Amino acid sequence: MNFRRMLALLLVAMLLASGVSALAEDTAEPKYGGTLVAYTSADPMNFDPATQTSWDQTIVAANILEGLVRLNPEGTGIEPGIAEDWSVSEDGLVWTFNLRHGAKFHNGREVVAQDFKYSFERIADPEMASNAAWKLNRLVGFDAYQAGEAEEITGIKVVDDYTLELTLSQPFAPFISMLASASLAVVPQEAVEEYGEDFGLYAVSAGPFTLGEWNFGQDLTINAFEDYWAGRPYLDAVKFRVINDENTRIVEFDAQTLDVAWITPAHYERLTTDPTYADSIGYAYTLHTAFLMFNMEQEPFGSNKALREAVFYAMDTQAVLELLQYRASYADRLLLPDMLGGGEPCTESPRNIELAKEKMAEAGYPDGIDEVFTVITPAWNNNIKILEIYQQNLKEIGINIEIGAMDTTAYNEARNSGNYKIAWGNVVAGYPDPDAMIYPTFHSSSIGASGNYARYNNPEVDALIDQARASTNEEERDTLYQQIDNMVLEDMPYAYLDHNIYVDICQPYVKNYCPSALDVSTYHRVWIDK
Repeated sequence: MNFRRMLALLLVAMLLASGVSALAEDTAEPKYGGTLVAYTSADPMNFDPATQTSWDQTIVAANILEGLVRLNPEGTGIEPGIAEDWSVSEDGLVWTFNLRHGAKFHNGREVVAQDFKYSFERIADPEMASNAAWKLNRLVGFDAYQAGEAEEITGIKVVDDYTLELTLSQPFAPFISMLASASLAVVPQEAVEEYGEDFGLYAVSAGPFTLGEWNFGQDLTINAFEDYWAGRPYLDAVKFRVINDENTRIVEFDAQTLDVAWITPAHYERLTTDPTYADSIGYAYTLHTAFLMFNMEQEPFGSNKALREAVFYAMDTQAVLELLQYRASYADRLLLPDMLGGGEPCTESPRNIELAKEKMAEAGYPDGIDEVFTVITPAWNNNIKILEIYQQNLKEIGINIEIGAMDTTAYNEARNSGNYKIAWGNVVAGYPDPDAMIYPTFHSSSIGASGNYARYNNPEVDALIDQARASTNEEERDTLYQQIDNMVLEDMPYAYLDHNIYVDICQPYVKNYCPSALDVSTYHRVWIDK
């Protein structure tokens, strides 16, 4: 094994053990001042919480907008926001939030509980047509409000200025993680009314930065909010430049006109071996799992577990990790090791060619299968290269596949409708909770476009998922999610491939920055030493 590969495997093992790796910790005293230059791939257009749908909006909005809770910098969990603490009733229905005294909007007014009632009902208003409305649909009275049968959502109760009570129609443990979304941030009614349809261009909220100069299509700047409840950020400002091309970002980074960048494959070895950046490269597990999925409603894979297992054991994941420059890790289940319910890390490829051949014989195909299977996939270069490796692996056990690279729309249609026998697929969490991966991928109510593309149906798994969603006991949820993952692994509707690792680089003078598992970087703790 060569030295670089040894280092890469060591890195993967370390990441598996630690979950998310921030950049090297700096023991110097943080300094105030300076402007950090980051990037977006397109102009965010607006920052109204009700219209947050794209990555380019979210990465900026997370620094301007804030609600009851906020994402931690690592993107793996939540921490208090405007609510300094909260409690849940024993039946899991009533969530009580205690708001901070003195937390302020960017316009200088104190945030009170009525502001959250206004903000949530604004999101739920059918005339707003917000994509975030579904995140509130478990509140008592939500349906009546959306149908125009009630003037308020009765499940939102303002107890007093600093106490907000949210009542759900049924227990739902992931609710608190959803509340960290920028789309559920608090906004002041007077600012919304003042700016009207242009509110998103002014984005008055309560986050650590305020919206500053905005040159559409070129750049925008956010400035430190002096009255932020946690104290003003160390940085004076963050300037986001609109740079779509990934390699252009690296050119700008090399010229020190960009302070943070995602490392592209073409520049990976050069930058990761340059001692200048030894303490300036950060690795994060994204909450992402890739797999081959079998259509459980089509033959021959649907009813033949041994055949599905043969595919799983034939695949050389190690060769794929090498192709990906070890910016991924082995996956032997859906959840990542550092997540609630994630279990023990997988540190080696499951490939076992002899066992795969035994499974082929058990499946009734000791001499292979005559049929050629099309594996559908989006026409992404990396995916095609990965599937070419698996194509050779499967040929060794007598399964012949062709790679059906499709444009994204056609792929989504085929995947969602079940018009395939075997396909590449993945799941990416939308919020830092195992439910964001487990429910859409495994629950039978999610079959089709909602995320259960394998069309997997196991009533026992459904019941356990429902139990995990309703439980407010973390130890119980951890046990349940491990049990669910293990049960699905036993049924094997998905042959797991890898978990993605996101790699960022920053200038050596940028301190306390770390990439986010949800790819939503926050800058209120970052500082510049120059």
